[in-house]
Amino acid sequence: MAHAVADLRSILTTDALDTAARDDVLRFLTGVGDLYRQVEATLVIGTGVIEKRSASAERFDVSSDCRSANEVLQRTTGAAPTTVKRWSRLSSTIKPERTLASGEVRAAEFPALREALTTGAIGADGLEAATRPLREIKDRVDPADLAEVDDVLAAMATTSGAPVMCDTLRDASLRLATELDITGPELEEEQAMRGRSLRIGVKRNGLVPIQGNLMVETAGALSVLLDSINNPHGKPAGVKFRPSDGEDDSTDVRTMAQRNHDALATILAAVPGAPDLPLNGGNAPVLVIHATEETVRTGAGWASIPGADGTGTDVPVPFAAAEHVGCCGTVQRLASAANGKIIKLTVASRVFNTDQRRVIIARDRSCVIPGCHTPARWCEIHHVTEWANGGKTDVSNGVLICWHHHRFLERMGWAIRMNDGVPEVRPPDWIDPIQAWHPTGPRAVARPKRGA
Repeated sequence: MAHAVADLRSILTTDALDTAARDDVLRFLTGVGDLYRQVEATLVIGTGVIEKRSASAERFDVSSDCRSANEVLQRTTGAAPTTVKRWSRLSSTIKPERTLASGEVRAAEFPALREALTTGAIGADGLEAATRPLREIKDRVDPADLAEVDDVLAAMATTSGAPVMCDTLRDASLRLATELDITGPELEEEQAMRGRSLRIGVKRNGLVPIQGNLMVETAGALSVLLDSINNPHGKPAGVKFRPSDGEDDSTDVRTMAQRNHDALATILAAVPGAPDLPLNGGNAPVLVIHATEETVRTGAGWASIPGADGTGTDVPVPFAAAEHVGCCGTVQRLASAANGKIIKLTVASRVFNTDQRRVIIARDRSCVIPGCHTPARWCEIHHVTEWANGGKTDVSNGVLICWHHHRFLERMGWAIRMNDGVPEVRPPDWIDPIQAWHPTGPRAVARPKRGA
């Protein structure tokens, strides 16, 4: 082992991998993989040993000047507490046959997979993948059937010369567990009904955390919607202004998590227009942002959203958020005196009606930012000349735009104008240094001249 560690250090410190031949790199990583799985097996089993001896009269942890077995492992390996907890959980899964204080002999739960671990056929990830589905059903199935599945999964991991992929083990274990668990569907449905949840947290650093557990069909429906918005045509998102030369001038720099957030915002923006949505105070539910007259006049400062987090109180937001909501919804301007007395309350709606939206959809087809491809049904309508600056809620002043581009339009450097009643866009200078205006939608594709 010492020679292996020394060889690894030599290879890493000399950057030998950078110049090694392909086959040499593959052989090296295969050997490291073998060593890695053996080290993981040692840590999992060693954790069980430390915990067992710490719980005995020996008090291994106390005699080592540690508060717990977990701390012993942290200090000896440098691992994080959560990692040690994972080793502990896996260790308890593969405890060998043992005799209890009552004299009862308790058989090992997964002896075949334990052997696969100790021989280096699988590591901690493989053991987790193979046993998790089985742990969930072990109290509902015949132990003999469980032992048979244990043998099947261990054989998958040991009969091949190459290490088996964790996804392969996980899929096989889940399929076999499903076949064994006859009463599982009803029990899982009952557990899911009790455990379903969605919680909205308290604002921190401009963000409101959410957490919870979605039922599978709810998560599936949400995934379908997110996928349809993030990639509606099965093509990568991104703007393209010179398709003829085959080069992509820009890419969507958002992470997948950010794209999912923006897609959810798009869904929520479209929901209030659903015909069967419950009414709130006689009208469709509308998010109303409060801002003082001074904030609206200067275009800077803070606004507030009632009940935007778990506190149920007004949550301050940058005025940019208020401008975005106000562009496509209801604006409520509230001016108050220093003592809290309301001086003036102005409510104005600048929402494009159904007929106007239908006409704009027929003209623009999708988000007007080239390359975005977000379908019209998911788009908001943007006032080209801002409503606050005298722009009318009219077909000749509205364009389709997705939530992401609408929210960050100015920050990203895009500009939109109307040219004889039709929209044109100008990209940021880093995309098009010429700063030319480009037609959008179907007009962006020039029709061939007759006789050409």
